[in-house]
Amino acid sequence: MTLRIEQDNRLRRITLAGVEQRNLIDAVSAARLVEELRDAVAHEGTGAILIDADGPVFCSGIEGDAAELFSFSRRMSKPLVVAAQGVVISGGVALLASAHVVVAAQGTSFGLIDIREGKWREEIYHAVAGAIGERRATELSLTGRIFTTPDAVAWGLVHMSAPAFEIADRATDVATALANANADAVRAALILVSHRSHP
Repeated sequence: MTLRIEQDNRLRRITLAGVEQRNLIDAVSAARLVEELRDAVAHEGTGAILIDADGPVFCSGIEGDAAELFSFSRRMSKPLVVAAQGVVISGGVALLASAHVVVAAQGTSFGLIDIREGKWREEIYHAVAGAIGERRATELSLTGRIFTTPDAVAWGLVHMSAPAFEIADRATDVATALANANADAVRAALILVSHRSHP
């Protein structure tokens, strides 16, 4: 899958741009995404990272081992914002769960559907459980049912929602504000949160 990288002042934007593949993240693009996140964290001129996606599907899943992606994003010392729309499936849900702030379009559909294909992805389960709790993550993983943006907000997977036509602007505003915040204070907060959540 193609990734498009843009730097807008202190905001690093990473766009999932594999529309024809419904933004399915394969092993190669998962590894590249980790490298892009690592580069953004190391870049002194970057204050925050925003992941968004082209097309009607934010992410139709992640193939291959994505444990490093989820682990790295949860431990980042710069804020990661994700803007999701349309459809978010399995590994895509775990990517949202690993972000610091998530903005989702109203009408987005979410699902941990691996169980329907006879699969159980431990790294996906743990990432989602870390965001919404083990009981809810277990139920969603076992049933494979589809849930909605209001559900995702109520459970803490998504922090705020907006109409689809506003999602890009809303997410950019949130990410830009974080990018321009006091870098030392933000870093200290994220390091504290990371150590308390993942000792």
